[in-house]
Amino acid sequence: MIISMQGDWKVSVKAKNAAYSQRFIITGATSGNGTHSGTEGTTVDVSGDQWTIAIQNNPGSGYQISDTKIGHPHRVGDNYEFEIFSNDAGSDEDFNDLILLCSSEVNINDFILYGNVSLYSGRCLFNPCRQGPFVIETRDALREVLKNASLRKVLERDYPERLREEMETSATSENRAFKPVVIDLYSEATQPRTRLFYQRMEQAGKAKSQKKKTVSSFAAKNFSLATPLKNERLREVSRFSNQIELAKIIDGLRLNNCRVNPAANVTLTFEEYDRNAEELAGGPYTGTGNRRLLGDTITDMRGNYIFRFSFDMSFPGLEDDTDIAPGEGFDVAYPDVIVKITTFSPYSVLYESAPYYNIPNLKRINLCLPESQIRPSSACFNGNLIGSLGDVFIGGNQNVSAAETNTALQRQGYSNYLQADGKISVHSPLAGFDVDCAAWRGRIDIKGCMYDLAKTVTQNKIIWYTIRIKRKGSSQWQFVSQNYKHPKYSKRNLPNYIGDDVGPFTQSLRVDGGPHIDAPAYTNIQREIFVDGIDWEFSNLDRYMQLNTRLYDLISGIRTPGTFYVRVDGYDSNGHPVANATDMIALYIDNNPLQFDLTDPVFTDPLVVDSGCGLFRLSDSQMNTPIQLSFKANDPEGFVHSYVLTMGRCPGPMIALQVNQPNPPLSDTLSGQTVLAAGAAADQTPANIHENACPGYTGTQKDFSDAGMITVEIQPAASEGGWIRPDEYFTTLSFHLLAYKRITNGKNTGLSDDYRRHSQIFMERINP
Repeated sequence: MIISMQGDWKVSVKAKNAAYSQRFIITGATSGNGTHSGTEGTTVDVSGDQWTIAIQNNPGSGYQISDTKIGHPHRVGDNYEFEIFSNDAGSDEDFNDLILLCSSEVNINDFILYGNVSLYSGRCLFNPCRQGPFVIETRDALREVLKNASLRKVLERDYPERLREEMETSATSENRAFKPVVIDLYSEATQPRTRLFYQRMEQAGKAKSQKKKTVSSFAAKNFSLATPLKNERLREVSRFSNQIELAKIIDGLRLNNCRVNPAANVTLTFEEYDRNAEELAGGPYTGTGNRRLLGDTITDMRGNYIFRFSFDMSFPGLEDDTDIAPGEGFDVAYPDVIVKITTFSPYSVLYESAPYYNIPNLKRINLCLPESQIRPSSACFNGNLIGSLGDVFIGGNQNVSAAETNTALQRQGYSNYLQADGKISVHSPLAGFDVDCAAWRGRIDIKGCMYDLAKTVTQNKIIWYTIRIKRKGSSQWQFVSQNYKHPKYSKRNLPNYIGDDVGPFTQSLRVDGGPHIDAPAYTNIQREIFVDGIDWEFSNLDRYMQLNTRLYDLISGIRTPGTFYVRVDGYDSNGHPVANATDMIALYIDNNPLQFDLTDPVFTDPLVVDSGCGLFRLSDSQMNTPIQLSFKANDPEGFVHSYVLTMGRCPGPMIALQVNQPNPPLSDTLSGQTVLAAGAAADQTPANIHENACPGYTGTQKDFSDAGMITVEIQPAASEGGWIRPDEYFTTLSFHLLAYKRITNGKNTGLSDDYRRHSQIFMERINP
């Protein structure tokens, strides 16, 4: 795969041990770009902030990308060196077919991080790679840790606002980024930054008079290291009186069923982090300190990475680095570094680590990332053309004939169930949510296998692909022509960069095997990265469209839900259909909101004094006057998940009620209860689940046989004596209507955001 690089390196072919022709490609550099021979001794000087290397081999059918893995960097004299090992299309897997040696001068202001990246899953309550600060990185882990009384006490002291925020997080916002919670048991954050004082040596000062600089003026060979500067703590801090006990508790929790696997082809983003005064003084990690973007790198197929960054050595009164005279010097501070995983289109942070403190110039850091938050793209082997929708894997057999039969359209597997009518039931924990019989809404990530590593390069013929959509019952296909972009790794830090066009591009294609016509088509970037070595970002490489469903559900300007067929076809370089490169699924698209409303409560007797602002003044004779309000929570398409109408009273407790409407009443008895009406899809007969073919639930429309507003009339039970008790002069009644719709884009919780309405009525006693 592609290896990412930063800064200036000399790349040379160290060894070739293969019969196949070899070469390597440099992309995105300031200098050194191009295709270079894989013969021993080939050397290229490469410079640039962010660039890539791709090694290719030719087994006789054309060049294709080789598997690569990174060796560990080490210092050899005045240089850093590491090797890139590759394995070609031959039968062996010895990773010595072409070996590149990368060498770069050691500079005092350069920092190189390297190591291995893993994804952890299972009952990992703390990051398994962190041995100093103990880091909690997911909401589920935080909730588990809080079950331990000792740790809960620590977290309630250090993170009171965070705990309140996380515990109140609703299901609809579970997917937002989680800021790590740190138990800094050994007070690493209070350690000052290590600072090294360097002085320019005499011979280096003479060298600056030369017309041509052959080495960096910050090369380590030009400086001597003086005694490190001593920075004292702001104060000695020990916030943990029972460190040993807490350490034992944490160690016990860390060993429970935690699985770790290599994180291949994951893009890491690095930031420098400046601890704020509170953190330096021993306070908890906040993440609010100043940050500076350092750059990015990509892990190899084994999860290994290397990342290099530099600091600008500019100081007041220093015009450039040649102004540093022999004997003069300055100090270099070891940085604190944060690692992030981000996505494009739209930009979002999937994961953010706690800081790694005091990073020296060459440092190994093994990283562990929570698999539940990363979910990296991967290469495919014999996969379906349509493999997943968002985070929902779509099993079953590929619909290569684009048949509209129930058998061909029903896609079940991985504990997910896509019905022939396009309704989806999700029960796989990999999706991160659970729902039965939901419709599709919004923008859907369509992912699949357009380059099959189980086949040869010549067998992977898909160069272009088209996407078409039509409503069930229609014979007219519509080509999807939305603009779709994907980022290239070497460009990811360009200002305002959001990606290069994948399509649509007008191509001459033999659609459905007919004569050539011009049609909007998209580039198969999966093939380009594996065959051509183009540095497309590997993250979400298997995604080939973000389908905007709102572009296709209009009939005469009105959004009309229903079953739609989505079809993908692959074409070769001549525009001919590729055999078995067709797939089609059904999606039930519904972009309409619930029919949802709640009116303000009113008294049925117009003589009750309305003082405005919801305040009514009642005489003793009016205390039993009925109150009316109306509500509805329905969906004619049958995607109501649940609704509940509740009533509250202040001061409490709730009084007993007599229900006059609707008929039958809302409940057999409401004495002492606050629920006036409720319904749920799962409680219907038969239940609205995929095993019952998703019969649907329309909410209040079904429960009251009325698609309109449902009138509710209530009054105090005879035993209560009125709305306001004898010992009271004022009361408030509150009414809340809450509902959810079963709807997904493959990434949310399977439910809509809350549908909420609230209304109040105030009552004051007046004597007759």
